[in-house]
Amino acid sequence: MLRIRIGLLALALTVLIVPTGCNDDVPQKVDTEPTITSPKQISQWLEQLNAIFRATNTSGPEASRILAYASIAYYEGYALSTTEMRTLVGQLEGLDALPQPEPELIYNYGLIAEAAMYKVLDEMFANAPANIQLVLSSTYTNHERDYFYSGLTQTIIDRSRNFGYELGEAILAWSAQDGHDQLANCTATIPNEPGNWRPTPPDFASPKDVCWGELRAFTFTPSQLVALCNPGLPQDVNTQSGSAYMNDIVEVQELGDNLNSAQEEIARFWNDGPTSFTVPGHYISILGQLVDQNILNGQQTVVAFAQLCIAMADTYISTYKQKYTYFRPRPATIIQDELDNNWESELLDPSTPEYPSLRATLGYAASQVFIHRYGEREFTDRTYISILSIDERIYSSFSEMGQEAALSRLYAGTNIRSTIEASEYHGRCIAQRANELFLTE
Repeated sequence: MLRIRIGLLALALTVLIVPTGCNDDVPQKVDTEPTITSPKQISQWLEQLNAIFRATNTSGPEASRILAYASIAYYEGYALSTTEMRTLVGQLEGLDALPQPEPELIYNYGLIAEAAMYKVLDEMFANAPANIQLVLSSTYTNHERDYFYSGLTQTIIDRSRNFGYELGEAILAWSAQDGHDQLANCTATIPNEPGNWRPTPPDFASPKDVCWGELRAFTFTPSQLVALCNPGLPQDVNTQSGSAYMNDIVEVQELGDNLNSAQEEIARFWNDGPTSFTVPGHYISILGQLVDQNILNGQQTVVAFAQLCIAMADTYISTYKQKYTYFRPRPATIIQDELDNNWESELLDPSTPEYPSLRATLGYAASQVFIHRYGEREFTDRTYISILSIDERIYSSFSEMGQEAALSRLYAGTNIRSTIEASEYHGRCIAQRANELFLTE
């Protein structure tokens, strides 16, 4: 059941507005002062989106795509308010042009950002139940109402909303060219030779998202998707006793047979499986918690939101591209074939090949975005206290968080150590590409 805190939708926001008078509908020069909203508005959107992901059982890949386009829409609307934020046009693949506001009219750019993101989300959840669409529309409507209560005139509100919708439509048109619509008819030949991936117990599910790596990436051209940030070749599947690969497999088996309570807790905290917020949802939950600490101003928060979501989306595309290139088996497959046919991993194996590790790569990528924006700092992750009754976890740094997220897959029994180690470079490199965006003009 969707757990939306209705009180959240009615929360009053502090808004900076454009000075206006009775002639606000007459063409006037845009104020030089940015007219932007509190970063708390982004925090509210993140909380609502995580509730929606959970209620609609949105997959991790789909969540990463939705978040990327939504955050870019918000960023582009907000960036119009200042020369300190560089448009993503020409920086992201396929994003060649976006509409521009009339230079002699007054707008509220925070409201443009809100309307642009709402337009993107409304379209991407067009087939969701009516209550989900109501959550989206209510969140936007309540934010817009706060502008009105703060003194912004209806003319500027209407003008800003209409241009925001236009901007959102342009982002949607760009998203329609990324290959996503063709995924439903996409098939892949799964190698059946020994040493390749095959469905794992207990449900023996077919491979998921086999063509996700064919989507247009955000910061990679098609040729760069494999050539840049490549984690390298995986180990050969050599099941001879004493081989490097088999030593990794034995480590997973022995850990799985002797997990202590601390290791079990780490595995479950970072599982982000069914009934959770999804893997990308976990990281936007962390971002929301950081926003609530008022560490960054509005502009910095918008940049962090977009950088994180772009890095996560590219991580999914790059990782899935390589998963379905190498088709490496999960440890449980090798352990059952070679060591113990009754062995099972601590947590359910994802229905994807083992190399590279999505969760490890994403852990390293997200931690690098946080470091870039917030610096290394101690923080507490309370993501799952209320919905899954999983205790908070305290970290001395974002680096510690990323390393723990990666190691959680070893404790879960779903990845071998050499895969996790290779995934570190992969994630750090993807994050660097996202962190290099948004430079000052």
